[in-house]
Formats: sequence, C-alpha cells, structure tokens
Amino acid sequence: MSTMQISGRLPFLHGENTAGKAQNGNPSTVTQVLNHAVEVYISAKGKYLSESAEMEEDLMPAEAALAANDKELADKKAKKAQAAEIEQRIQTDTSLTDEDKTKLQKRADELKRAGMTDEDKLSELHGKVEKLDKLVTDGVVTGEDIREIEEQRSLYQSQIGRLESEMKAKEHHNMKLRGQAIQERADRDAEITKAQEKERAELDALQPDSLSALAALREYQKTAAGKKKADRSTVVIPTNKTAADA
Repeated sequence: MSTMQISGRLPFLHGENTAGKAQNGNPSTVTQVLNHAVEVYISAKGKYLSESAEMEEDLMPAEAALAANDKELADKKAKKAQAAEIEQRIQTDTSLTDEDKTKLQKRADELKRAGMTDEDKLSELHGKVEKLDKLVTDGVVTGEDIREIEEQRSLYQSQIGRLESEMKAKEHHNMKLRGQAIQERADRDAEITKAQEKERAELDALQPDSLSALAALREYQKTAAGKKKADRSTVVIPTNKTAADA
C-alpha cells in the first residue's frame, strides 16, 4: 500500500483542498511534507505493532487489557514523532511559504494535542499556573487584574486535581490488571500441566513399559491358571500316525 493510500485513511491528514494539490494538479509542498510525516508515523507505530503481534495471539484477558493500554501509548508516541517531523521541516525547508508554514504548524499542533498523555496534560496545567504566578510576582498585573488571575489559577488547580485523581484511578486499575494477569497466567499454566499429566497417565496405562509388563507376566505365572497353561505347553500331542506310516 502506498503512502498516499495510507494517508487518505488517516483522519488527522484531512485538510483543506487547497493544501492537497497545487493549481497544476501536482502535489503541493505541504502535501509532500505531510506524506513524509505519515511515513514517520507509520514507522513509529509499526515498530511497536510488529514487536507485539506475536504476543497478542496468546494473551489472557487481563494481559489483553494491558496490551491495549500499551498500544494507545504507542499511537500517541507515533503522533508526537509525526508532529516533530513536520515542525523540523517548517524550520529547515526554505521552499515553504508563510502560508505553507501556517498550515503545517496547525497540523503539527493537532498531532501534538492528540499525542498528549495524562502526564503531558498535567505538566501543561502546572506550566499555566506557574505563568500566572509569575505575572503576579513580577508585578505585571495589579489591582482587579489580580482577581482575574486568581480565578483562572483556581480553575487550573481544579483541573489539576481532577486529572491527578483520574491518573491515580487508572494506575490502581492497571495494578489490579497486572495482578489479575499473573493469576490468569498461573491458572492457565496449572491447567496445561494437569492436562499433560492426565494424558501421560493414559498413555502409560495403554502402553506400559517393559518392566511393568514383565512384572505382570511373572505374577500371572504364579497363579493356578498360569501354571496350568505353562504345563500344557510341554505336553506332546499324540497323532494317528504309526512308525510304518512314517
């Protein structure tokens, strides 16, 4: 599948028609940059998927849930890599116009936002609080403006509190999943071991080893039936033939 075909299926690449092709019908510089960024995204995400594909076939329920979390983080990481690629082109590609740079930066910002983890969001909120505090300590805002700053700061602190609670809940849930995954794997291994032992016992019963067979034969020979059969094996059976017939 070509890069152009893949890019058409990725929602974050759906931009304005003017960004897609130049007036002469050829791909514009913006599209070329985005296509290259798509390759970066696919490469980053594909590396994780190729490493985890074989493992996913044999995952227990809790392991599958943990793997889904890892896959989500890998996707966010890949989007960050794509955003970084676009921003690097903005800084180094001298053929880009100001309009091109504006469109590309908008797309890069969208990707960075989509690639943010909870830790990234928490760091961003703390950064906003620090900026507000600096405005007050540096004397940039005074009087009634300080009240507005305090209200905004209170809003950010509230968002920080909610996000930290969500992060703790997620971590607690993941800890339970990890414990559940260990137990599920142990239970499955125990079931496999039990099944193997049962199968081995059935095979031993059907195909006893040579020592077991020899011991059974000796015990049988000790019985009356065994002795009688053994005696019969030494009896000479008479025939109707005479010496003259021979």
